[in-house]
Amino acid sequence: MRPIVSEHPHRRERGVVIIWIAFFMLLMLGFISIGIDVAKLMATRTELQNAADAAALAGASAIDFTTGTIKQDTALAYAQAAAAANRAFRNGEASITLLSGDVSFPATNQVRVTVRRDASSGGAMITHVAQVLGVTSIDVKATAVAKAESVSSVCEKLVPMGAIIDPAVGAFLPGCSHTYNLKIGSNGAGTPGNFQLLDFPDCDEGPCAGMQGGSAEIRCEVANGYSCCIGIGDMIETKPGNSVGPFRQGLDDRWAGDTDQRQGICYEQYTGNGNRIVNIPIFDTWDPNGKKPVKIIGFSAFFIQDKPSGGGGQTLTGQFLYNVVPGSGGPGGAGGPTSYTLRLIQ
Repeated sequence: MRPIVSEHPHRRERGVVIIWIAFFMLLMLGFISIGIDVAKLMATRTELQNAADAAALAGASAIDFTTGTIKQDTALAYAQAAAAANRAFRNGEASITLLSGDVSFPATNQVRVTVRRDASSGGAMITHVAQVLGVTSIDVKATAVAKAESVSSVCEKLVPMGAIIDPAVGAFLPGCSHTYNLKIGSNGAGTPGNFQLLDFPDCDEGPCAGMQGGSAEIRCEVANGYSCCIGIGDMIETKPGNSVGPFRQGLDDRWAGDTDQRQGICYEQYTGNGNRIVNIPIFDTWDPNGKKPVKIIGFSAFFIQDKPSGGGGQTLTGQFLYNVVPGSGGPGGAGGPTSYTLRLIQ
């Protein structure tokens, strides 16, 4: 008897293939679905880290100009404002609220910030496919620590004059009662020569690019600052001559750009936009005769209390301040760290 043979032997094979394809499609759909939540989790962590970095740097910028330490109340407000300007996933994108308890100060010049997506901060990150497995949300957080450290070089807004630390004191003293010569008038130089002005190297950046060596350079750098880097240990030439007109014009430009132009006030009374604060190099010796190299030993900020009314005989003085300036961090100059730059250390 002949065995019975199916007229269509490939039908059962096709049925098995369809079943395997269905299983494979389900498996791939599962991986893709899980990938949606994983991608959302990674994006949320990145957004929170960016917010934590910005908040920590903003907090570290709250330097007390009279003590050189971070003002904690101000730092908290700065950090919260910076965090609120960022967004991260909860269900959709939402602004970030930084809790006061998530801002701390490991040192007087450091700020630690933790940014969260959890129940304490308004809600965790909502999942999509993982809810099938009972995971409806995931707590996510990011931490950053920023530090205000003394600068080894300054790369913006240096004004071409210098201050000299009194060797008897060894440092600049803060406070309205202490003022320092920033640019000597002709009646105070003793002999003809330089007047505590500096001749910065050629710079092809910033508003004063291409103005090397003329009166336009002095006016521009006094008004806007030098835009290339000067570092501790650099030798900078002094600039002979009083440059009375260009210097006064640059100072007038700087003064006119300030929102507080009151004469004779201390920094503690000042409410302006910062134009009357000048960042300048410090050097340890100064020879008033002619063009001479001086060694930069640090950087400081000074508040201009009064603007000389005119004439080359008047000396410009300033009240010493601590300050934050653009530059690179490193060992402080002589007299301790007086100008700071900000960087993330964690």
